[in-house]
Amino acid sequence: TDVPVNSLAGLALKPLLDGRLRFIPDRYANTYQAWLENLRDWPISRQLWWGHRIPVWSQELELPADVEPVESDRGPDEQTCAALDRAIGGHFGQTLRQFPNFHYFLRGDKHPEKEGWIRTYICALEDDPGAIALLEKGGWVRDEDVLDTWFSSALWPFSTMGWPDETPEMERYYPGNVLCTAREIITLWVSRMVMMGQYCVGEIPFPEVFIHAMIQDGEGRKMSKSLGNGIDPLDIIDSHGADAMRFTLASMTTQTQDVRLPVEEMTTPDGREVNSSPKFDIGRNFCNKLWNASRFALMNIEGCDAFDESAGADNLADAWILSRLARATADATGAIAGYRYNELADGLYHFMWDDLCDWYLEIAKGRINAGDDAPRAVLAVCLDHLLRLLHPICPFITEAIWAKLNAAAPGRLAGRPDEPLLVTAAWPAARPEWINDRAEADFALLADLIRQVRSVRKAHDVPPGRKVDAVVEATGPAGALVADNLALLASQAALGEVALGAAAPTDGSAATVTAGGVKLHVLDIIDRQAELARLTRRAQQLTKGVDGIQRKLTNASFLDKAPADIVQRERGRLADMEADLAAVQQAIAALGG
Repeated sequence: TDVPVNSLAGLALKPLLDGRLRFIPDRYANTYQAWLENLRDWPISRQLWWGHRIPVWSQELELPADVEPVESDRGPDEQTCAALDRAIGGHFGQTLRQFPNFHYFLRGDKHPEKEGWIRTYICALEDDPGAIALLEKGGWVRDEDVLDTWFSSALWPFSTMGWPDETPEMERYYPGNVLCTAREIITLWVSRMVMMGQYCVGEIPFPEVFIHAMIQDGEGRKMSKSLGNGIDPLDIIDSHGADAMRFTLASMTTQTQDVRLPVEEMTTPDGREVNSSPKFDIGRNFCNKLWNASRFALMNIEGCDAFDESAGADNLADAWILSRLARATADATGAIAGYRYNELADGLYHFMWDDLCDWYLEIAKGRINAGDDAPRAVLAVCLDHLLRLLHPICPFITEAIWAKLNAAAPGRLAGRPDEPLLVTAAWPAARPEWINDRAEADFALLADLIRQVRSVRKAHDVPPGRKVDAVVEATGPAGALVADNLALLASQAALGEVALGAAAPTDGSAATVTAGGVKLHVLDIIDRQAELARLTRRAQQLTKGVDGIQRKLTNASFLDKAPADIVQRERGRLADMEADLAAVQQAIAALGG
């Protein structure tokens, strides 16, 4: 059975050209368009033993001599209808028209061998047993073929919702929002769904088509049973968990054509040998970190005050984490809208691990232990929003933590009722008023100092529990920043007594670190030769950085093409590096280097 498709191809091509159909990545629109522009008729039947059997019945009939057979696409004319009705003893005509699901007489072809005979075809829906019984009683024979897989699939967007009836499901769910599929069935399925949607319903079934990458093994081969290089998702769920698998796959979902997943044998907890991949460890480690961090947070925020989302924060660490959260929310929202799922996973990974766990949780712990309640409410907000953002890619663990969060901190958001289920909770609102460039820059300076002090302590084998005294040289805004945040600096760098503005030691016993023009001398831990070597390496790094930025700022092409804010940022970086280099060179000179 053949169906003419030229008019359908025109329907399917038009929405692409007028902007109603979009492919992501957009290069796949070329595949779609090229196939339609070179389209040929395709058979809608297959000779298979399974499938959707074609709902067409046929019979050879002899017409009266005075009737000329008339072929029709939608039904017989009155003369042919009456003649057919007489020819089959009344089983056509008015009798079959009593059944609403008897669709139409398809066509009547002149018989190739019998003069005055025609081969007739009738279509009837299978859910009308009365019409089917009459057809079979009248000697009609059903076609033995089944519908082509892709012809049946093309009807899926609306045939599943009661079409051709005007059902509530059709009104609500058709058209949908997006189709997610693979590139090899753009011509087989996507184009035909668009055709049938326009032809049968008058509207395309979706405005966007997301073409995902194909997962290959580590050698770039397609996964298959014959090669034995496939991975069963159920095995990964057993060994790593469903969320770990989802997070890993989301982090790999770039807009490239293929991604590689190394395959290795693994022994499951129940002793089976199955295929797995070390990449799933990334998702498992992330979920473990999220669970443990949430447990710590929940122990500290129980019964916290409600947080006013319209208010800001006075404390630097609070303002910084809220700013980072606002950026993470904006980035996650944009990544989902743009189908950049790897950016979604990567951004939330770094916010949770680097910002929330490595910094804010540690800072909040000390403040809470000291009796400060402010970080408890901020921590509750951060966990609340993080769970909402992570839910699309880690639905199970986030839903479990959400229930515990509701129990520990009900009413955590001022003026907003608690959502009993995370799956129905609202996506976090954009909070541009939380973004604080000054807080992020100030915190970055302090974090740089803290990291360097930690590095110095490690280099000189200072035990973690031992506090060391320090002297800070800083003036102007940097000096005020350090003075206002001495508690944060001391708690995170394990400093004891910190003297501001005191004279730098001259006996060679102090290790010096610099950041943003601030010099911090860690007292009484120095090994002179080791410190000279460390400072020399630091000076070499800073010199290389200064030279790189100077070359960029003396490049006329860069100055002409780069936006003004980028140029200004590079000049600021140069000034900071030059100040740090000068401080390091002074420290080297003080040690006699």
